[in-house]
Amino acid sequence: MKKIVYFIFASIFSVFLFSCHGIIFDEIRNEVELDDAKVSGQIKSIVRYSYDCDSDGEKEECVFTATGKIYYRNISSAENSSGEEVTEFADSIASKKIGFSSFSKPSSGRVLSLAADETYLYALVADVETDDDDDTNGTKTRQIWCFDGSDWTQIVTTAYSNSYGFVLFCTNSPKSENRKAYFRYDSKVYELNGSSTTIDVEDESQGGYVYANEDNSYIGTYTETEDSSLTALAVKSCANLNGTVYFSSEPSLVSDETEDDDATYLYFGTSDDVYYFQDGSSWTSVDLDCSTICSLGVTDNYLLIGTSDGIAHILLSTLKGGASSASTTSFDNNAASALSSYYKVPAILVVNPALDEYSGTIFASSITSSTSASLNNVGLWSYFSSEGKWNRE
Repeated sequence: MKKIVYFIFASIFSVFLFSCHGIIFDEIRNEVELDDAKVSGQIKSIVRYSYDCDSDGEKEECVFTATGKIYYRNISSAENSSGEEVTEFADSIASKKIGFSSFSKPSSGRVLSLAADETYLYALVADVETDDDDDTNGTKTRQIWCFDGSDWTQIVTTAYSNSYGFVLFCTNSPKSENRKAYFRYDSKVYELNGSSTTIDVEDESQGGYVYANEDNSYIGTYTETEDSSLTALAVKSCANLNGTVYFSSEPSLVSDETEDDDATYLYFGTSDDVYYFQDGSSWTSVDLDCSTICSLGVTDNYLLIGTSDGIAHILLSTLKGGASSASTTSFDNNAASALSSYYKVPAILVVNPALDEYSGTIFASSITSSTSASLNNVGLWSYFSSEGKWNRE
């Protein structure tokens, strides 16, 4: 009798383990030993910035991110770890896993996000003033600081208010000459251009506006004058196409620009739909039936999709195949295990979009509110073709 009961239990347990499309065994098979995490915390942005990180008088391409503190590393595809010139991406320092280094903060405040243009790095900082007499916290301010390659300068400051959005963002273009940085205060958009001008958010003449196209409420172009007959978008991201900077009220707008070639497509996501276009006049939407889209990254063959429930991807040929809906596909590496459904993926950066997904270098961030998720996995993740797997930074 005991043998019969044991057999029934074992059979039921086996069915359970092999159900759900093999999810349990898929996750176990894809687990890798994680590196010790150094870049941990809430990450909203991963940006490109050319910086003289070796103090040799030459600027190298770097990637910067913020967790309250600032971290960076070299991603030059023109040199190796010894500083020698290379012609193949696989031989470059960008394709190798090296540690991130700490970078000087502009103030004692918490760095919330970063942006960059061709010359400057910008930081959005939340600061809390302290009363020295009774050691109590006073007014919280939000500030934007500008780094010119050697020093930080404060260029914007305003008292914190839940009533006004305050967002720092940039085109994040692989080509440095196409990099533009902006911030939005309420519905006004300000183009950043170094530290020479202090921006007054109360001065109506300093900010511009972004309005929706007639047939689409998610995209627009920048104008310096206010049109009271139109509704200004609460923009959160931007990208360059054919010399024009486009803006989106979603945080995921991205182009397929590479180091050598200008962009030919723009992409952004809203809910579980991806929109794309070539000429800026009409958008095509594709329903992916995934979780809410938070970020996108373009490779030569796949569109990477950061969602509210982990990471996904879809072949670009499938996405642009003419159907109004399409399905994401499984990964051939541990991406779905590393950036699983326990985590939201708010930022993705593909270092060289000219390469296919598994031949390049990719960075992504994860955050979570799930009590079932490990806080050790909240922070910066990376994929290197030389490693063949996603791991913690």
